[in-house]
Amino acid sequence: MSDIRLEVKGLKELQKKLTKEVIVQPFNAGIKKITLALQREVTVATPSITGRLRASITPKLTEENGIFQGLVGTNVLYATSVEYGTQPHIIRPKTKKALRFFIGGQEVFAKFVRHPGSQARHVTEGSSVRVKGEGMFAFGLKQVQEKMGEYLKEIGLAIEQRWNK
Repeated sequence: MSDIRLEVKGLKELQKKLTKEVIVQPFNAGIKKITLALQREVTVATPSITGRLRASITPKLTEENGIFQGLVGTNVLYATSVEYGTQPHIIRPKTKKALRFFIGGQEVFAKFVRHPGSQARHVTEGSSVRVKGEGMFAFGLKQVQEKMGEYLKEIGLAIEQRWNK
């Protein structure tokens, strides 16, 4: 039986260069940039009547073992209805005997309303036109995915610059 011996030249130097500063910090900076880009795309694409939903789109960076994870979300309950649309449904009063609303300036009372449902929707930047069939998060994610190659290239260049120091 013969022995095989393997020697890696420069292993100690390689281990010295593989530091948090060289690898993890540029990676985390990239994750932060991508997360903020997604927040911007989703916010711009969010339909707005009162501004509440649009203002609620927030980024969150979490860290586990020194590595960032980016999340973008909202705490507004009706956001899922805007993102995915709704099926036709009946709206009934929760605390009163009747619903009250206005049609053409005329006050109307009703025991229930048959809502026809709605499609998912988003708006395009610089426009108030609502695009139906795709929600603001799906649209925003698609926009960021189209630029992902650029973001990854930036991360790679940042690591390479630190590596060559």
